[in-house]
Amino acid sequence: MTITKNQRISEDLAINWHPFMQMKDFETYPPKFITNAEGLKLFTEDTWYYDTISSWWCNILGHRHPAITAALKNQLDTLDHIMFGNFTHLPAIELSTRLVNITPDGLDRVYYSDNGSTAIEVALKMSLHYWLNKKQPKKTNLLFFNGSYHGDTIGAMSVSGVSQYNQVFRPLMFDATGLPDPSIDESKALQELENKLKHDAAKIAAVIIEPLLMGAGGMKITSSNVLKEVRRLTKEYGVHLISDEVATGFGRTGHLFASEAAEVSPDFMCLSKALTNGQFPLAVTLTTNEVYSAFYADFEEGKTFYHGHTFTANPLGCAIANATLKVLDDWDWRSNVTMLRQVIKKQFQELANQLHFITNPRGIGSVAALDLDLPGERALFKLSQEGFNHHLTIRPLGNSIYLYLPLITSTAECEEILALLKQLLHKFKS
Repeated sequence: MTITKNQRISEDLAINWHPFMQMKDFETYPPKFITNAEGLKLFTEDTWYYDTISSWWCNILGHRHPAITAALKNQLDTLDHIMFGNFTHLPAIELSTRLVNITPDGLDRVYYSDNGSTAIEVALKMSLHYWLNKKQPKKTNLLFFNGSYHGDTIGAMSVSGVSQYNQVFRPLMFDATGLPDPSIDESKALQELENKLKHDAAKIAAVIIEPLLMGAGGMKITSSNVLKEVRRLTKEYGVHLISDEVATGFGRTGHLFASEAAEVSPDFMCLSKALTNGQFPLAVTLTTNEVYSAFYADFEEGKTFYHGHTFTANPLGCAIANATLKVLDDWDWRSNVTMLRQVIKKQFQELANQLHFITNPRGIGSVAALDLDLPGERALFKLSQEGFNHHLTIRPLGNSIYLYLPLITSTAECEEILALLKQLLHKFKS
């Protein structure tokens, strides 16, 4: 007996709880049952959709990239999983070497975890533990920028300024200090940071930032000067800088890493998502030998960093990441990102000129966003659902919609996506 698509969806809704979704909405808008994927497209039994958000910002090289798929298959022939505490393996050694060589100078130590949130947790815990090991136990406060988002574990939420995602968990969160949103007023944000450091540096462990692009807060863009000044101030006042490049790493902004735009090197850099092209859960926190040395001691001194995950440095994930980085290294992806930026910028500006409800067209690299002022309850959610009828995957952030296109997107694909988006938005102009 053939099981239909609708039967499969019913099975799903009877047992699964989907992330960041009000499950009751599925009564009206059931989830799409994806059967396969290729390149930029997701396929169901009877239609397809452009993956315009790169499957939650991960998929930079398209789905089922042949080189990455081959790397996974090859790795399965030798080693699938092993605990990384007592053992090591070639894929992890090769990946760590690659990352140290391509990230900003000074990031010479690699700590593995599973996802972006845990990469942030590692950085936060390392910073706090570092100061404790350095006999400065009062340095426990953490500074973040309002409008930022760093993940959904307790530590990551504590240093995120997007209340929509974390407000309900406030009783569980530790104290951290929010600074003004730099995407609104860069000068004010930097001035507040300097004032805080000037008076309280002895109590501050680290400042965390999303460089150039504040993702979940609404695809808000900041200049490289913000990162440059934050680095200058944290160095001056002896405070760690944590750079959250989970969303911006590996070409998204037109730079391999956003930190390159400001020519700075943070004390911690957190990477995930595109690291494996979204084909395996893997994350890294890179740090300096200075941080590492504070933990290197006789066991009896109690300086060991107690943090780890079952799938830390999983060989399959490391092999996939190595393949992803090799593809990037062998391909002129920067030229393609420049093309995408030019095509999208022109079309977004035209849309803003044509439709009165569109404001603030903006973008960086292969990422672009629009703010929409539409009447009616949950108008953007309804627009996103209508998007499926136009072969588009749209996930609004507040009053914004965005494109987060894979780096491999061709000119023809980009123009088709923009044409479909234009058709969709014009349906809402009345």
